[in-house]
Amino acid sequence: MRPWLVTLLLASGVLPLAAPAAMAWSSAPPADQASGGKASGDKSSGDKSSGERAPTDGKGKGKGDADDDDQPDVPTALPEGAVVPEVVTVPPVRADVFAGRATALGRMAQCPKCSGSGVKVTRHRESQGHMKNPKIIETKDDCPECHGIGICPNPGRVAPVLDSFVALLGALPVDAPTTPKQLDKARQALERLGATGDLVAKVTEEDCTSVAAERIPRKGDALAVTGVVGNPIPIGGGVRLFPVQVEGRAVVLLRGPVINAAPPKGQVFAGGVCAGAVENADWRWGKAAVLDLGFMVPWKDAPYKGAADADGDGKPDAVPASGGGAAKPGSGSGK
Repeated sequence: MRPWLVTLLLASGVLPLAAPAAMAWSSAPPADQASGGKASGDKSSGDKSSGERAPTDGKGKGKGDADDDDQPDVPTALPEGAVVPEVVTVPPVRADVFAGRATALGRMAQCPKCSGSGVKVTRHRESQGHMKNPKIIETKDDCPECHGIGICPNPGRVAPVLDSFVALLGALPVDAPTTPKQLDKARQALERLGATGDLVAKVTEEDCTSVAAERIPRKGDALAVTGVVGNPIPIGGGVRLFPVQVEGRAVVLLRGPVINAAPPKGQVFAGGVCAGAVENADWRWGKAAVLDLGFMVPWKDAPYKGAADADGDGKPDAVPASGGGAAKPGSGSGK
C-alpha cells in the first residue's frame, strides 16, 4: 500500500493507529524463508545431525557392515585367469583296512589311562568289625593323565594315525554296498576328534604352520588343519571349493569333501589329499592349497567328563575331585 494512501486513511479514521505495526509484521519474510527456505526441523534439509539413522540388521550394525565374528577373511571367488589343479586320485583299499584305520583313529584320541571316561575309579575294603563282611568303598577322581576330559594329551599318538586315515578317505569304491556305512563310521571318528579342542589344534599345528608359510605339500600328501570356514566358491560343473581360513590370510580350499558334517560357518577341523596350489591367482591370499577327497567337521572344545560332573552336562559341578575322591552314590552308605 502506498504511503500517501495510508496517511489519507489514517487521517479519515478508516484505519486504526496500530495498523502499520501489523502490516510491518506481515511484510517480513517467514522464518523458514529467512533461514534458507526450509524450517529448522525439516529433515529434508540434508542436515546429517537431524537424528536420522541408517537401516540396521537389528543387531546394531548397518546392512553393509561386515561382521568380523561371522565372516572369515577368505576369498569369495577365484580371480580371472586362476588355474585350479587337477583332481588327485588314490589307489583303492579294502573295506576292512579302511574300517581298521577309522577304529584306530577313534581309539588314539582316547586317554589310555581311563579309556576316555575321564574318571579314575578306586575300590577298597573297609572293615565293619569282627564277624562282619567288609564293605566295598568305591571312589572317583579325575583321571591324572587327562584331568577329566577323557582325551589323550599326547598329539604324537594321534597325528600319524590321522595322516594315514586321511589318505584313505577317497580310496573306498563308490559303488560298494558297504561304503556308506564305512563313511558314516569315519565321520563319527572325525567328529570325536574334532571335539577334542586343544588336542586337535596341537595335532594339526605343524600343517597349519606350513600353510601359513605358504609351504604347499607335495601332490598326494595328506594335510589336516583347523580354522574358520567361509562361503563355498562355485567353479563350474557343480563343483565347489570350501575356503578355510587357517591363520591370517592363509587359506586352504577343499574341493568336494567326501565327508562334510561342518556347519555353514564357524570353526572346523578339515583335511584332505593335496592336489597342488591354485596357479595364476592374483589375490592377497598367496598360495592356496586345494585338497581333494577330504573331510570337514566341527571343531570345538572337549567337554569335561570327570568325577565332579554328576549331572553329565560337560562342565564341573564344583572343583574337580582330587586326593580323597568322591564316593559313588550308595556304595558306602552302609545301609
